[in-house]
Amino acid sequence: MAEDLLLKLILTFVTGTTWIFISISLGKSFGSNISGFISGLPSTALLVFFFIGLNQSPATAAEATLVFPLSYSMTGVFLLIYAVNVKRGLFAAVFSGLLFWFAGGSLIAFISPSNYLFNLFVYIVTLPVLYRLLIKFTGKKPVSGKNLPSSSILILIRSIFGGLIITAAVLLSKICGPVFGGIFSAFPAMFISTLIIAYRTFGRDFSKVMTRPLLVTGMTTIVIYSIGVRLFYPGSGLFLGTLFALLVSCISALITFGLMRRNII
Repeated sequence: MAEDLLLKLILTFVTGTTWIFISISLGKSFGSNISGFISGLPSTALLVFFFIGLNQSPATAAEATLVFPLSYSMTGVFLLIYAVNVKRGLFAAVFSGLLFWFAGGSLIAFISPSNYLFNLFVYIVTLPVLYRLLIKFTGKKPVSGKNLPSSSILILIRSIFGGLIITAAVLLSKICGPVFGGIFSAFPAMFISTLIIAYRTFGRDFSKVMTRPLLVTGMTTIVIYSIGVRLFYPGSGLFLGTLFALLVSCISALITFGLMRRNII
């Protein structure tokens, strides 16, 4: 039993790391348009829910989405706190944001709200509020055309970080139940690595402005993907359910990316 779990976790880590590596590399190879589209697609959440479904059952993976909209709202707040505190330095911004995220995640785990529609409602209300607050702190000027550095070493570091988070979420779901897996699947791993690279390369102000497109892409396409998982996994199974949820997420990503390019949002 223990050996079987270990092998599955190793498979989860290798697959997660490889998936993220390929996604980032594609963005590097095909330019900013494709990169922007790919960045709006689920990566961590997709693999967390897939491997929860593979290791346990599609129904368990669908159950893990129960608190995901609420948890991802906390991820949006992480971005806001980063933008507010980045003037105090990178460490202060990331640490304060993560402090709030873990506090919010702990509260969600303790309360364990069981009404999915309520959790989704909180997310729907939170998104425009966070967006308006980020506009206040960052302005609506679009992020410049600078591309983040994407050397093989940096891509590998980001991929390993993401793979570790995916594996931890799957393990927590197995040990502590799907609610914990759902909470940890919303951990802002990719956001943290992106903001750190942006800060180190282009400076504080650039990383601050980047929080807005990260908020829009993350809190729309990724949460919509989780809704697809909840709807399609129980009836369609793991593989078809993943495909249907990803198709819905792709449509959302295309619409969101188009609106962002026109500076509408």
